[in-house]
Amino acid sequence: MVLGFPPSAPGQTPGWRASSLRVIAALCVLCAMTGVAQASEPPSVAQPEARHPTYAVKAAYLYKLTAFVGWPAFAFDKPSSPFRLCVAGRDPFGEMVDHAVRGARVDEHPIVVVRMPAVAKSPPCHMLFLAAAHTQTPREMLAMIAGQPMLTVADEGLDAPGAMVQFVTVDSRIRFAIRADAAQAAGLTVSSKLLALAAQPRETGR
Repeated sequence: MVLGFPPSAPGQTPGWRASSLRVIAALCVLCAMTGVAQASEPPSVAQPEARHPTYAVKAAYLYKLTAFVGWPAFAFDKPSSPFRLCVAGRDPFGEMVDHAVRGARVDEHPIVVVRMPAVAKSPPCHMLFLAAAHTQTPREMLAMIAGQPMLTVADEGLDAPGAMVQFVTVDSRIRFAIRADAAQAAGLTVSSKLLALAAQPRETGR
């Protein structure tokens, strides 16, 4: 079964819902297409430059996650400040993530993509995707942003026990596991709809 997201989230405008339905339809098609590809050609964390097609699915997931997570007001300098989606480590997406969020917003915040080879102390991010890196381990990256209102999403196969979300493969489909307690400890709110869609819960420290 291909994992999909609910068609709408509370507080979203009709225009957003129409846009999100198109994203959901594209996501379902991508999941169906890449399920076969994964079975014979799994993505390699060590070689993200290959731009494996599963990263198009993951890019779509990153965008969809924003509809079911809430950030505190103090996470933004002002109502019109951008929502920064940061990719840390060796970028596995290329332009895939840029295409996934082009023209999109989180509430009134336009989404911008920020790439960083390493994570500095308290980077100005709202979502942080952790990829393999030459200079830092995932644990070291997470230590740099501990306690910040930042949704951390780890690529599959990474040793990132502190990440709030981690991609996993289930029945040749990209899914995700969630540690809601870690998100809540950082001041984020996670929709029960998202928790219901998770492949599996993640316990603290795992």
